[in-house]
Amino acid sequence: MYRLFAASLTLSLALCWTAVRGEEQVVLVAGENSPIENLSPLELRKAYFGIVVRYDNQIIRPFRNSSDPQLSEIFLQSVVAMSERSYERRLFSLTLKSGRPRPEEFTDQDDLVRALREYPHSISYMWRSDAERSIGIKVIKLLWQEN
Repeated sequence: MYRLFAASLTLSLALCWTAVRGEEQVVLVAGENSPIENLSPLELRKAYFGIVVRYDNQIIRPFRNSSDPQLSEIFLQSVVAMSERSYERRLFSLTLKSGRPRPEEFTDQDDLVRALREYPHSISYMWRSDAERSIGIKVIKLLWQEN
C-alpha cells in the first residue's frame, strides 16, 4: 500500500512540475527607458560573443544572467547555440585574438536589474515571470518557450 501511495505521489509531483515548467519562457530584457525595441537572432548572438552591435548608433552592452544555472543553460543552447564549455572557450579565444571584452556577468538578479536600468543600451535575459516582477525592466522579445 505504501509503495502504491509513494508511486502515486511521485507521479503527481512529476506531472505538476511538468505543467508548471511548461509555462516557462526566457525573454530578452532591457531597462524600461531603453530605446532597444528588437534585435535579430544574429545581432543577439554577435553581441554575446563580444562583437560590436549597434542600436541607434550606440554600442549594445550584453549582460549575462548567471543567477540560475537552468536559465544560463537554456540561453546558451537556444540563443548562442553552444554548451557553456564551448561558449567559454570561444569567448576566451576571441578575447585573446582581438581584445574583445567579455559580456559582464551577474550572479545576483537585483544587481542585473540595476545595471539594465543604469545603461540604456544594455540587454540581458531572464525568466518572463522574473521580468514581470522586476521594476524598471521591459521585455523586448521571447527567446525560448518550453513546449
